[in-house]
Amino acid sequence: MHISEINAGMTAQIVAARGVRTMEFETKVIDVNVEEMTMKIEPIYRENKLVGFDIEGIMLVLFIINSSDGKVYQFNNISIHSFKDADGNIYQEVSFNNPDGKVANRRGAIRVWLGMDGKVKLGNAVEEHAVTIKDISATGIAFICDESTEVEMGMPLTITFSDEKSRKPFILTANVVRYADIEDHKRIVYGCRFKNESDMVSKYVNEKQREKLKATRTIDRYRKS
Repeated sequence: MHISEINAGMTAQIVAARGVRTMEFETKVIDVNVEEMTMKIEPIYRENKLVGFDIEGIMLVLFIINSSDGKVYQFNNISIHSFKDADGNIYQEVSFNNPDGKVANRRGAIRVWLGMDGKVKLGNAVEEHAVTIKDISATGIAFICDESTEVEMGMPLTITFSDEKSRKPFILTANVVRYADIEDHKRIVYGCRFKNESDMVSKYVNEKQREKLKATRTIDRYRKS
């Protein structure tokens, strides 16, 4: 995939790695400058603060879905810098070292946003806690809950939710591997990893990716008309 095939409105995922720590961020493409090999993206925030990627020793990878073949492509060794335009609007700019991306070789590269209501059981407990299912991939799932829900790192969980469109129910087991505070520590997002990849989950993620890709194509057609 060449950067000239990246269009405004596409969803992009940024994976930042430093040592053994890895973080994932999702954003939208604003526009692409093929000649300068740069891409403007919507600013990425975490806990209401702009995420800075100008950190020594950090490695950044961009994942994006090609609207032509529906495959996920990765662009390695990118850099991201933050800017403010003449009107005071903040944006971030991706600089490419190579204009050609390669097909991503990992199934869990892209997470799809859900934002659906769900329930979580902690360990062997019977009680269910109301949560918001943030996103899902072939290898894991993330949910948001309030600070009163006592979740521990490594804890096994049972997560249930139903897709809002298809009404298909899911009962998934996973272990907590990371967390982050949001909204001044009043709500927390927990990232969980499945013990084994599920064909059912992989199929569901692919369906959601196709829906997102179809929506992107619709936006592109509208802008070109």
